[in-house]
Amino acid sequence: MRRKKRFYRAICTCMAAVMAAMAPLPACAKPQEPDMWKSVTYVSDAWVVNFWNTESDHMEEELAQIAADGFNSIILVIPWREFQPGTSPVSYNPYAFEKLERVMAAAQGQGLWVQARIGYTWDYYAQESSASRFGDLLWDGQLQEAWLDYAGKLYQALSSHDNFSGAFLTWEDFWNYVEDAPIRFAPSPAGVREAERTGFQDYLKSRYTLDMLNSYFNPEAPFSDYGSVYIPGKDSPAFKLFYEFYDDFLIRLLRDTQQVFPDLSMEVRLDMDTVEGLDGTKAAVTHFSTFPCGDAPYTSLMYSVSMGFGQDKLLTAKEAVAMMEDRLDEVKAYNQGKPIFIDQLLYMDITPGFERNAQLYPEERNGYLAALPDILRKYTNGYGIWTYRNYANNCLYNSQFALGEKGWDCLRSQVVERGGSRQMRLQSGGRITQSLALRNIGRAGNASHLRFTAGSDKPAALTISLGPVEKRVQVQGKKQYDLDFGMLDYSKLAFRADGEVYLDNIYLYDFVQDGQLYGQDGEELGCLKGVRELNRELGPTSP
Repeated sequence: MRRKKRFYRAICTCMAAVMAAMAPLPACAKPQEPDMWKSVTYVSDAWVVNFWNTESDHMEEELAQIAADGFNSIILVIPWREFQPGTSPVSYNPYAFEKLERVMAAAQGQGLWVQARIGYTWDYYAQESSASRFGDLLWDGQLQEAWLDYAGKLYQALSSHDNFSGAFLTWEDFWNYVEDAPIRFAPSPAGVREAERTGFQDYLKSRYTLDMLNSYFNPEAPFSDYGSVYIPGKDSPAFKLFYEFYDDFLIRLLRDTQQVFPDLSMEVRLDMDTVEGLDGTKAAVTHFSTFPCGDAPYTSLMYSVSMGFGQDKLLTAKEAVAMMEDRLDEVKAYNQGKPIFIDQLLYMDITPGFERNAQLYPEERNGYLAALPDILRKYTNGYGIWTYRNYANNCLYNSQFALGEKGWDCLRSQVVERGGSRQMRLQSGGRITQSLALRNIGRAGNASHLRFTAGSDKPAALTISLGPVEKRVQVQGKKQYDLDFGMLDYSKLAFRADGEVYLDNIYLYDFVQDGQLYGQDGEELGCLKGVRELNRELGPTSP
Protein backbone atom coordinates (compact mmCIF):
# COMPACT_ATOMS: atom_id res chain seq x y z
CA MET A 1 0.00 0.00 0.00
CA ARG A 2 1.45 3.37 -1.08
CA ARG A 3 2.68 5.80 1.56
CA LYS A 4 0.58 8.95 1.81
CA LYS A 5 2.16 12.05 0.33
CA ARG A 6 1.96 14.47 3.26
CA PHE A 7 5.73 14.35 3.59
CA TYR A 8 6.03 13.20 7.13
CA ARG A 9 4.76 16.24 9.08
CA ALA A 10 4.52 14.22 12.25
CA ILE A 11 8.15 13.13 11.91
CA CYS A 12 9.23 16.73 11.52
CA THR A 13 7.37 17.80 14.64
CA CYS A 14 8.96 15.00 16.63
CA MET A 15 12.44 15.73 15.30
CA ALA A 16 12.05 19.44 16.03
CA ALA A 17 11.27 18.68 19.66
CA VAL A 18 14.26 16.35 19.91
CA MET A 19 16.61 18.88 18.32
CA ALA A 20 15.33 21.68 20.54
CA ALA A 21 16.22 19.59 23.55
CA MET A 22 19.64 18.63 22.18
CA ALA A 23 20.71 22.00 20.76
CA PRO A 24 23.30 23.87 22.83
CA LEU A 25 22.28 27.07 24.53
CA PRO A 26 23.35 30.18 22.58
CA ALA A 27 26.67 31.55 23.70
CA CYS A 28 26.24 35.03 25.11
CA ALA A 29 29.64 36.06 23.80
CA LYS A 30 29.01 35.01 20.18
CA PRO A 31 30.42 37.70 17.89
CA GLN A 32 28.25 39.90 15.73
CA GLU A 33 27.72 38.50 12.23
CA PRO A 34 28.72 40.67 9.26
CA ASP A 35 26.17 42.74 7.37
CA MET A 36 27.66 41.59 4.07
CA TRP A 37 28.99 38.08 3.43
CA LYS A 38 32.16 37.76 1.36
CA SER A 39 32.65 34.03 0.89
CA VAL A 40 34.55 31.36 -0.96
CA THR A 41 33.67 27.69 -1.33
CA TYR A 42 36.50 26.01 0.54
CA VAL A 43 37.87 22.71 -0.80
CA SER A 44 41.56 23.09 0.09
CA ASP A 45 43.67 21.55 -2.72
CA ALA A 46 40.93 19.09 -3.73
CA TRP A 47 37.45 19.70 -5.16
CA VAL A 48 33.94 19.37 -3.79
CA VAL A 49 33.53 15.69 -4.75
CA ASN A 50 36.53 14.41 -2.79
CA PHE A 51 37.35 17.17 -0.30
CA TRP A 52 35.99 15.23 2.68
CA ASN A 53 38.32 12.24 2.10
CA THR A 54 41.49 14.26 1.53
CA GLU A 55 44.10 15.31 4.04
CA SER A 56 44.12 19.12 3.62
CA ASP A 57 47.41 19.36 5.50
CA HIS A 58 47.82 23.07 4.66
CA MET A 59 44.39 24.09 5.94
CA GLU A 60 45.53 26.85 8.30
CA GLU A 61 47.67 28.54 5.64
CA GLU A 62 44.86 28.27 3.06
CA LEU A 63 42.28 29.80 5.37
CA ALA A 64 44.71 32.56 6.37
CA GLN A 65 45.09 33.45 2.67
CA ILE A 66 41.30 33.56 2.24
CA ALA A 67 41.05 36.02 5.13
CA ALA A 68 43.95 38.08 3.77
CA ASP A 69 42.11 38.43 0.45
CA GLY A 70 39.29 40.21 2.25
CA PHE A 71 36.79 37.36 2.63
CA ASN A 72 35.00 36.95 5.94
CA SER A 73 33.49 33.50 5.48
CA ILE A 74 33.76 30.15 3.76
CA ILE A 75 31.10 27.85 2.33
CA LEU A 76 31.38 24.11 2.99
CA VAL A 77 29.67 21.75 0.55
CA ILE A 78 28.48 18.74 2.57
CA PRO A 79 27.55 15.61 0.57
CA TRP A 80 24.63 13.62 1.93
CA ARG A 81 25.95 10.10 1.34
CA GLU A 82 29.53 10.69 2.45
CA PHE A 83 28.27 11.97 5.81
CA GLN A 84 25.38 9.50 6.05
CA PRO A 85 26.42 6.36 4.08
CA GLY A 86 23.54 4.25 5.40
CA THR A 87 19.87 5.20 5.41
CA SER A 88 18.24 1.90 6.40
CA PRO A 89 19.47 1.63 9.05
CA VAL A 90 20.97 5.10 9.39
CA SER A 91 24.75 5.22 9.78
CA TYR A 92 27.31 8.02 9.76
CA ASN A 93 30.89 8.45 8.58
CA PRO A 94 33.02 9.43 11.60
CA TYR A 95 35.93 10.78 9.54
CA ALA A 96 33.71 13.27 7.68
CA PHE A 97 32.38 14.70 10.94
CA GLU A 98 35.90 14.79 12.41
CA LYS A 99 37.09 16.80 9.44
CA LEU A 100 34.07 19.10 9.75
CA GLU A 101 35.09 19.83 13.34
CA ARG A 102 38.64 20.49 12.21
CA VAL A 103 37.56 22.93 9.49
CA MET A 104 35.19 24.79 11.80
CA ALA A 105 37.93 25.25 14.42
CA ALA A 106 40.55 26.27 11.85
CA ALA A 107 38.19 28.80 10.26
CA GLN A 108 37.41 30.31 13.65
CA GLY A 109 41.12 30.61 14.29
CA GLN A 110 41.38 32.79 11.18
CA GLY A 111 38.32 34.89 12.03
CA LEU A 112 36.19 33.27 9.30
CA TRP A 113 32.50 32.46 9.54
CA VAL A 114 31.18 29.23 8.03
CA GLN A 115 28.13 28.63 5.88
CA ALA A 116 27.09 25.20 4.63
CA ARG A 117 25.47 23.80 1.52
CA ILE A 118 23.87 20.62 2.79
CA GLY A 119 22.69 17.66 0.73
CA TYR A 120 25.28 17.79 -2.05
CA THR A 121 24.63 15.03 -4.61
CA TRP A 122 28.07 13.81 -5.59
CA ASP A 123 30.75 11.90 -3.71
CA TYR A 124 33.11 8.96 -4.21
CA TYR A 125 32.19 7.15 -1.00
CA ALA A 126 30.96 4.21 -3.11
CA GLN A 127 31.40 3.29 -6.75
CA GLU A 128 27.74 3.69 -7.69
CA SER A 129 26.09 7.10 -8.03
CA SER A 130 24.21 8.53 -5.04
CA ALA A 131 21.81 10.56 -7.23
CA SER A 132 18.93 8.07 -6.90
CA ARG A 133 18.56 9.01 -3.22
CA PHE A 134 17.34 12.46 -4.10
CA GLY A 135 14.53 11.29 -6.38
CA ASP A 136 13.46 8.59 -3.94
CA LEU A 137 12.78 11.27 -1.32
CA LEU A 138 9.52 11.85 -3.19
CA TRP A 139 8.03 8.60 -1.95
CA ASP A 140 10.31 6.60 0.40
CA GLY A 141 9.27 7.21 4.02
CA GLN A 142 12.35 5.51 5.48
CA LEU A 143 14.60 7.68 3.32
CA GLN A 144 12.67 10.78 4.34
CA GLU A 145 13.29 9.94 8.00
CA ALA A 146 16.99 9.39 7.26
CA TRP A 147 17.21 12.77 5.49
CA LEU A 148 15.76 14.55 8.53
CA ASP A 149 18.16 12.68 10.79
CA TYR A 150 21.08 13.78 8.56
CA ALA A 151 19.93 17.41 8.55
CA GLY A 152 19.36 17.41 12.30
CA LYS A 153 22.74 15.89 13.05
CA LEU A 154 24.47 18.44 10.81
CA TYR A 155 22.68 21.29 12.52
CA GLN A 156 23.78 19.98 15.90
CA ALA A 157 27.41 19.72 14.73
CA LEU A 158 27.53 23.09 12.97
CA SER A 159 25.59 25.17 15.49
CA SER A 160 27.87 24.07 18.33
CA HIS A 161 30.45 26.48 16.86
CA ASP A 162 30.22 30.23 17.38
CA ASN A 163 31.36 30.91 13.80
CA PHE A 164 28.49 28.99 12.15
CA SER A 165 26.31 31.49 10.29
CA GLY A 166 23.73 29.47 8.31
CA ALA A 167 23.09 26.96 5.56
CA PHE A 168 21.10 26.29 2.42
CA LEU A 169 19.88 23.52 0.17
CA THR A 170 20.06 23.91 -3.59
CA TRP A 171 17.69 22.92 -6.38
CA GLU A 172 20.73 21.65 -8.31
CA ASP A 173 21.19 18.69 -5.96
CA PHE A 174 17.63 17.49 -6.55
CA TRP A 175 17.29 18.19 -10.27
CA ASN A 176 18.58 14.88 -11.65
CA TYR A 177 15.14 13.33 -11.17
CA VAL A 178 13.53 16.09 -13.26
CA GLU A 179 15.94 15.30 -16.10
CA ASP A 180 15.77 11.51 -15.80
CA ALA A 181 12.09 10.81 -15.04
CA PRO A 182 10.66 11.76 -18.47
CA ILE A 183 13.26 9.57 -20.17
CA ARG A 184 12.77 6.56 -17.87
CA PHE A 185 9.00 6.62 -17.47
CA ALA A 186 7.09 8.57 -20.09
CA PRO A 187 4.56 7.56 -21.34
CA SER A 188 4.28 3.94 -20.24
CA PRO A 189 2.68 1.68 -17.62
CA ALA A 190 5.84 2.28 -15.56
CA GLY A 191 5.18 6.00 -15.92
CA VAL A 192 1.68 5.54 -14.49
CA ARG A 193 3.06 3.62 -11.52
CA GLU A 194 5.72 6.28 -10.94
CA ALA A 195 3.14 9.07 -11.11
CA GLU A 196 1.07 7.26 -8.46
CA ARG A 197 4.06 6.39 -6.27
CA THR A 198 5.60 9.87 -6.20
CA GLY A 199 2.28 11.63 -5.56
CA PHE A 200 2.17 13.34 -8.97
CA GLN A 201 -1.38 12.02 -9.51
CA ASP A 202 -2.51 13.30 -6.12
CA TYR A 203 -0.93 16.69 -6.78
CA LEU A 204 -2.77 17.06 -10.09
CA LYS A 205 -6.06 15.85 -8.58
CA SER A 206 -5.87 18.60 -5.96
CA ARG A 207 -5.31 21.35 -8.55
CA TYR A 208 -6.64 20.39 -11.99
CA THR A 209 -9.87 18.96 -13.39
CA LEU A 210 -9.64 15.99 -15.76
CA ASP A 211 -10.66 18.24 -18.66
CA MET A 212 -7.77 20.56 -17.89
CA LEU A 213 -5.34 17.62 -17.65
CA ASN A 214 -6.51 16.15 -20.92
CA SER A 215 -5.79 19.44 -22.69
CA TYR A 216 -2.18 19.22 -21.46
CA PHE A 217 -1.56 15.50 -21.97
CA ASN A 218 -3.37 14.04 -24.99
CA PRO A 219 -6.79 15.40 -25.97
CA GLU A 220 -7.22 12.61 -28.54
CA ALA A 221 -6.88 9.90 -25.87
CA PRO A 222 -8.36 11.53 -22.76
CA PHE A 223 -7.96 10.17 -19.23
CA SER A 224 -11.10 8.78 -17.63
CA ASP A 225 -9.60 9.03 -14.13
CA TYR A 226 -6.56 10.41 -12.33
CA GLY A 227 -5.15 6.93 -11.83
CA SER A 228 -4.28 6.81 -15.54
CA VAL A 229 -2.00 9.86 -15.42
CA TYR A 230 1.65 9.15 -16.23
CA ILE A 231 4.95 11.03 -16.04
CA PRO A 232 4.93 13.22 -19.17
CA GLY A 233 7.78 13.52 -21.64
CA LYS A 234 9.73 16.77 -21.91
CA ASP A 235 8.22 17.33 -25.37
CA SER A 236 4.69 17.38 -23.92
CA PRO A 237 2.85 20.53 -22.78
CA ALA A 238 2.10 18.51 -19.62
CA PHE A 239 5.72 18.82 -18.55
CA LYS A 240 4.81 22.29 -17.30
CA LEU A 241 2.68 20.53 -14.67
CA PHE A 242 5.57 18.28 -13.74
CA TYR A 243 7.78 21.35 -13.12
CA GLU A 244 5.04 22.76 -10.89
CA PHE A 245 4.79 19.48 -8.98
CA TYR A 246 8.54 19.34 -8.42
CA ASP A 247 8.72 22.94 -7.26
CA ASP A 248 6.01 22.08 -4.75
CA PHE A 249 8.08 19.11 -3.57
CA LEU A 250 11.14 21.34 -3.06
CA ILE A 251 9.09 23.84 -1.05
CA ARG A 252 7.74 21.09 1.20
CA LEU A 253 11.16 19.49 1.56
CA LEU A 254 12.67 22.82 2.62
CA ARG A 255 9.90 23.63 5.09
CA ASP A 256 10.06 20.19 6.69
CA THR A 257 13.85 20.31 6.91
CA GLN A 258 13.65 23.75 8.52
CA GLN A 259 11.92 22.03 11.46
CA VAL A 260 15.20 20.30 12.34
CA PHE A 261 17.54 22.89 10.78
CA PRO A 262 16.25 26.37 11.72
CA ASP A 263 16.66 29.23 9.21
CA LEU A 264 17.78 26.85 6.46
CA SER A 265 17.53 28.56 3.07
CA MET A 266 17.60 27.22 -0.48
CA GLU A 267 19.39 28.16 -3.65
CA VAL A 268 16.46 28.71 -6.04
CA ARG A 269 16.40 28.14 -9.78
CA LEU A 270 16.63 31.51 -11.49
CA ASP A 271 16.68 29.98 -14.99
CA MET A 272 13.42 29.68 -16.88
CA ASP A 273 12.62 26.32 -18.45
CA THR A 274 10.99 26.01 -21.87
CA VAL A 275 8.06 23.70 -22.63
CA GLU A 276 5.63 23.17 -25.48
CA GLY A 277 2.65 25.48 -25.06
CA LEU A 278 -0.95 24.43 -25.59
CA ASP A 279 -1.05 26.54 -28.76
CA GLY A 280 2.03 24.85 -30.23
CA THR A 281 4.46 27.67 -29.42
CA LYS A 282 7.21 27.57 -26.83
CA ALA A 283 6.27 28.67 -23.31
CA ALA A 284 8.51 29.66 -20.39
CA VAL A 285 8.16 28.07 -16.96
CA THR A 286 9.37 30.08 -14.00
CA HIS A 287 10.11 28.85 -10.49
CA PHE A 288 8.92 31.96 -8.64
CA SER A 289 6.90 29.92 -6.13
CA THR A 290 10.14 28.68 -4.54
CA PHE A 291 11.69 32.15 -4.12
CA PRO A 292 10.44 32.94 -0.56
CA CYS A 293 12.28 29.82 0.76
CA GLY A 294 9.79 29.12 3.53
CA ASP A 295 10.82 30.64 6.85
CA ALA A 296 14.39 31.34 5.75
CA PRO A 297 15.71 34.85 6.45
CA TYR A 298 17.13 35.11 2.91
CA THR A 299 16.95 33.58 -0.57
CA SER A 300 20.05 31.94 -1.98
CA LEU A 301 20.88 31.67 -5.66
CA MET A 302 23.61 31.09 -8.19
CA TYR A 303 24.16 34.01 -10.55
CA SER A 304 26.05 33.78 -13.83
CA VAL A 305 26.76 36.67 -16.17
CA SER A 306 25.30 34.49 -18.94
CA MET A 307 21.77 34.72 -17.48
CA GLY A 308 19.34 36.61 -19.67
CA PHE A 309 21.58 36.55 -22.73
CA GLY A 310 21.60 34.32 -25.80
CA GLN A 311 24.38 31.93 -26.69
CA ASP A 312 27.69 32.89 -28.29
CA LYS A 313 27.53 36.47 -27.04
CA LEU A 314 30.48 38.36 -25.60
CA LEU A 315 29.50 40.95 -23.02
CA THR A 316 30.82 44.23 -21.75
CA ALA A 317 30.82 44.88 -18.00
CA LYS A 318 28.11 47.53 -18.51
CA GLU A 319 25.78 45.06 -20.24
CA ALA A 320 26.33 42.36 -17.60
CA VAL A 321 25.75 44.74 -14.69
CA ALA A 322 22.50 46.09 -16.18
CA MET A 323 21.15 42.56 -16.70
CA MET A 324 22.16 41.53 -13.18
CA GLU A 325 20.21 44.39 -11.64
CA ASP A 326 17.13 43.44 -13.67
CA ARG A 327 17.31 39.78 -12.61
CA LEU A 328 17.88 40.52 -8.92
CA ASP A 329 15.02 43.01 -8.98
CA GLU A 330 12.83 40.20 -10.32
CA VAL A 331 13.85 37.90 -7.48
CA LYS A 332 12.97 40.60 -4.94
CA ALA A 333 9.52 40.90 -6.50
CA TYR A 334 8.77 37.26 -5.72
CA ASN A 335 10.74 36.44 -2.54
CA GLN A 336 8.78 38.65 -0.14
CA GLY A 337 11.55 41.26 -0.22
CA LYS A 338 14.09 39.10 1.58
CA PRO A 339 17.83 39.65 1.10
CA ILE A 340 19.53 37.55 -1.58
CA PHE A 341 22.69 35.57 -0.96
CA ILE A 342 24.55 34.85 -4.21
CA ASP A 343 26.30 31.69 -3.10
CA GLN A 344 27.91 31.29 -6.52
CA LEU A 345 28.82 34.49 -8.35
CA LEU A 346 29.99 33.27 -11.76
CA TYR A 347 31.75 36.13 -13.51
CA MET A 348 33.23 33.43 -15.77
CA ASP A 349 32.50 29.76 -16.41
CA ILE A 350 34.38 27.30 -18.62
CA THR A 351 32.50 24.16 -17.48
CA PRO A 352 32.28 21.61 -20.32
CA GLY A 353 28.85 21.64 -21.91
CA PHE A 354 28.34 25.36 -21.30
CA GLU A 355 30.92 26.69 -23.74
CA ARG A 356 28.33 28.57 -25.81
CA ASN A 357 26.90 30.51 -22.88
CA ALA A 358 27.35 34.25 -22.96
CA GLN A 359 30.63 35.37 -21.42
CA LEU A 360 32.30 38.60 -20.44
CA TYR A 361 35.14 39.75 -22.63
CA PRO A 362 38.19 38.62 -20.62
CA GLU A 363 39.40 42.20 -20.31
CA GLU A 364 35.99 43.22 -18.88
CA ARG A 365 35.98 40.81 -15.90
CA ASN A 366 37.71 43.10 -13.40
CA GLY A 367 35.56 46.01 -14.56
CA TYR A 368 32.46 43.93 -13.87
CA LEU A 369 33.70 43.06 -10.38
CA ALA A 370 34.52 46.72 -9.69
CA ALA A 371 30.95 47.71 -10.62
CA LEU A 372 29.24 45.28 -8.20
CA PRO A 373 29.42 46.90 -4.71
CA ASP A 374 26.35 49.12 -5.10
CA ILE A 375 24.23 46.32 -6.59
CA LEU A 376 25.29 43.87 -3.89
CA ARG A 377 24.47 46.35 -1.14
CA LYS A 378 21.06 47.12 -2.66
CA TYR A 379 19.84 43.56 -3.26
CA THR A 380 21.95 41.12 -1.29
CA ASN A 381 23.49 40.16 2.02
CA GLY A 382 26.63 39.06 0.20
CA TYR A 383 28.20 36.79 -2.35
CA GLY A 384 30.30 33.67 -2.68
CA ILE A 385 32.96 32.47 -5.10
CA TRP A 386 32.79 28.86 -6.33
CA THR A 387 36.33 28.53 -7.72
CA TYR A 388 38.78 30.23 -5.36
CA ARG A 389 41.62 27.92 -6.36
CA ASN A 390 41.58 26.16 -9.71
CA TYR A 391 40.72 22.50 -9.24
CA ALA A 392 40.99 19.33 -11.29
CA ASN A 393 38.03 16.94 -11.58
CA ASN A 394 40.05 14.26 -9.81
CA CYS A 395 38.27 10.90 -10.08
CA LEU A 396 40.20 9.25 -7.22
CA TYR A 397 38.92 8.48 -3.74
CA ASN A 398 41.29 8.96 -0.79
CA SER A 399 43.89 10.42 -3.13
CA GLN A 400 46.01 11.84 -0.26
CA PHE A 401 45.68 8.71 1.93
CA ALA A 402 43.89 10.59 4.71
CA LEU A 403 41.86 7.40 5.25
CA GLY A 404 44.83 5.03 5.18
CA GLU A 405 44.52 2.33 2.53
CA LYS A 406 40.73 2.73 2.12
CA GLY A 407 39.70 2.67 -1.55
CA TRP A 408 43.01 1.16 -2.67
CA ASP A 409 43.98 -2.47 -3.24
CA CYS A 410 47.47 -2.77 -1.76
CA LEU A 411 50.21 -5.35 -2.16
CA ARG A 412 53.40 -4.88 -0.13
CA SER A 413 52.25 -1.31 0.53
CA GLN A 414 50.95 0.63 3.53
CA VAL A 415 50.26 4.21 4.60
CA VAL A 416 52.84 5.84 6.87
CA GLU A 417 53.46 9.27 8.38
CA ARG A 418 56.31 11.02 6.58
CA GLY A 419 57.25 14.69 6.54
CA GLY A 420 54.10 15.71 8.41
CA SER A 421 51.79 14.00 5.94
CA ARG A 422 50.29 10.59 5.31
CA GLN A 423 51.91 8.88 2.35
CA MET A 424 51.69 5.48 0.70
CA ARG A 425 54.89 3.49 1.09
CA LEU A 426 55.42 0.96 -1.70
CA GLN A 427 58.08 -1.59 -0.96
CA SER A 428 60.10 -2.93 -3.87
CA GLY A 429 57.65 -5.05 -5.84
CA GLY A 430 54.73 -3.30 -4.13
CA ARG A 431 51.60 -2.29 -5.99
CA ILE A 432 48.51 -0.17 -5.35
CA THR A 433 45.37 -0.13 -7.52
CA GLN A 434 42.10 1.78 -7.57
CA SER A 435 39.05 0.76 -9.60
CA LEU A 436 37.40 3.65 -11.44
CA ALA A 437 34.75 1.79 -13.43
CA LEU A 438 31.65 3.69 -12.32
CA ARG A 439 33.17 7.12 -11.75
CA ASN A 440 32.21 10.17 -13.79
CA ILE A 441 35.39 10.39 -15.83
CA GLY A 442 36.20 11.35 -19.39
CA ARG A 443 33.35 13.85 -19.38
CA ALA A 444 35.20 16.59 -21.20
CA GLY A 445 36.64 14.38 -23.92
CA ASN A 446 40.15 15.60 -23.15
CA ALA A 447 43.36 13.72 -22.67
CA SER A 448 43.67 11.98 -19.32
CA HIS A 449 46.22 13.66 -17.07
CA LEU A 450 47.94 12.20 -14.01
CA ARG A 451 49.70 14.30 -11.40
CA PHE A 452 51.33 12.89 -8.27
CA THR A 453 54.20 13.38 -5.85
CA ALA A 454 56.75 10.59 -5.46
CA GLY A 455 59.85 10.36 -3.29
CA SER A 456 62.55 7.87 -2.45
CA ASP A 457 65.70 7.72 -0.35
CA LYS A 458 67.47 5.64 -3.00
CA PRO A 459 67.05 5.44 -6.79
CA ALA A 460 63.83 3.60 -7.66
CA ALA A 461 61.31 3.34 -10.48
CA LEU A 462 57.53 3.53 -10.77
CA THR A 463 55.45 1.90 -13.47
CA ILE A 464 52.02 3.50 -13.87
CA SER A 465 49.22 1.68 -15.67
CA LEU A 466 46.08 3.46 -16.82
CA GLY A 467 43.89 1.12 -18.78
CA PRO A 468 46.01 -0.35 -21.59
CA VAL A 469 48.77 2.30 -21.35
CA GLU A 470 51.89 2.06 -19.18
CA LYS A 471 54.40 4.77 -18.34
CA ARG A 472 57.57 4.51 -16.27
CA VAL A 473 59.33 7.21 -14.25
CA GLN A 474 62.60 7.25 -12.32
CA VAL A 475 62.37 8.42 -8.71
CA GLN A 476 65.16 9.85 -6.56
CA GLY A 477 64.36 12.39 -3.88
CA LYS A 478 60.93 14.07 -3.83
CA LYS A 479 59.33 15.45 -6.99
CA GLN A 480 55.96 16.19 -8.58
CA TYR A 481 55.25 14.29 -11.81
CA ASP A 482 52.78 15.24 -14.54
CA LEU A 483 51.93 12.62 -17.15
CA ASP A 484 49.56 12.80 -20.13
CA PHE A 485 48.02 9.49 -21.19
CA GLY A 486 46.09 10.76 -24.18
CA MET A 487 42.46 9.97 -24.88
CA LEU A 488 41.64 6.43 -23.83
CA ASP A 489 39.09 4.30 -22.03
CA TYR A 490 40.14 2.96 -18.66
CA SER A 491 38.65 1.54 -15.50
CA LYS A 492 41.68 1.12 -13.28
CA LEU A 493 44.79 3.02 -12.16
CA ALA A 494 47.80 1.12 -10.81
CA PHE A 495 51.27 2.00 -9.49
CA ARG A 496 54.03 -0.63 -9.26
CA ALA A 497 57.38 0.08 -7.57
CA ASP A 498 60.86 -1.16 -8.36
CA GLY A 499 62.57 -0.04 -5.17
CA GLU A 500 61.01 1.71 -2.17
CA VAL A 501 58.82 4.67 -3.16
CA TYR A 502 56.54 7.06 -1.24
CA LEU A 503 53.43 8.34 -3.06
CA ASP A 504 51.14 11.28 -2.22
CA ASN A 505 48.69 13.81 -3.71
CA ILE A 506 47.49 11.77 -6.70
CA TYR A 507 45.21 13.50 -9.21
CA LEU A 508 43.70 11.77 -12.26
CA TYR A 509 41.63 14.17 -14.33
CA ASP A 510 40.69 15.53 -17.75
CA PHE A 511 39.59 19.06 -16.86
CA VAL A 512 40.69 21.98 -14.68
CA GLN A 513 38.08 24.52 -13.59
CA ASP A 514 39.43 28.05 -13.91
CA GLY A 515 38.22 30.89 -11.69
CA GLN A 516 41.11 33.24 -12.49
CA LEU A 517 41.95 33.84 -8.82
CA TYR A 518 44.55 31.20 -7.97
CA GLY A 519 45.99 28.46 -10.14
CA GLN A 520 46.34 24.80 -9.16
CA ASP A 521 49.73 25.52 -7.64
CA GLY A 522 48.63 28.67 -5.84
CA GLU A 523 49.85 31.23 -8.34
CA GLU A 524 47.90 34.51 -8.56
CA LEU A 525 45.72 34.99 -11.65
CA GLY A 526 44.03 37.86 -13.45
CA CYS A 527 40.80 38.40 -11.47
CA LEU A 528 42.34 38.29 -8.01
CA LYS A 529 42.98 42.03 -8.06
CA GLY A 530 39.33 42.70 -8.96
CA VAL A 531 37.96 40.45 -6.21
CA ARG A 532 40.25 41.97 -3.59
CA GLU A 533 39.06 45.43 -4.61
CA LEU A 534 35.42 44.28 -4.48
CA ASN A 535 35.95 43.04 -0.94
CA ARG A 536 37.56 46.31 0.10
CA GLU A 537 34.71 48.34 -1.41
CA LEU A 538 32.11 46.25 0.40
CA GLY A 539 33.56 47.57 3.63
CA PRO A 540 34.38 46.10 7.03
CA THR A 541 33.43 42.56 7.92
CA SER A 542 31.07 43.58 10.73
CA PRO A 543 29.04 46.63 11.81
